[in-house]
Amino acid sequence: MKNEAIVYLEIEKSRIKREKAKIVLNKSLFLYVAFLLVGVFGFVNHYIDSSMLNVLIILGIFILFVGTMPYVLITYQEEKKINSMLKGFKR
Repeated sequence: MKNEAIVYLEIEKSRIKREKAKIVLNKSLFLYVAFLLVGVFGFVNHYIDSSMLNVLIILGIFILFVGTMPYVLITYQEEKKINSMLKGFKR
């Protein structure tokens, strides 16, 4: 009974971590799209020049990369943990 409670708490803790990482991923995706839209509309309407457009695109890609890393790392850690637990159960 106590082991089941521990497993359920571990699952809930893992779910919370994943949700936090999803929030960061969603916000970084939103910022990426916003940077691209601002860059393209600004360039088309001659508000910004090509160097500023390049800066906005590079910053958008950087934000997307930084926002993706927490989700990738958390899912990798969870996968390692699950695999080690499965190996423990098989023995």
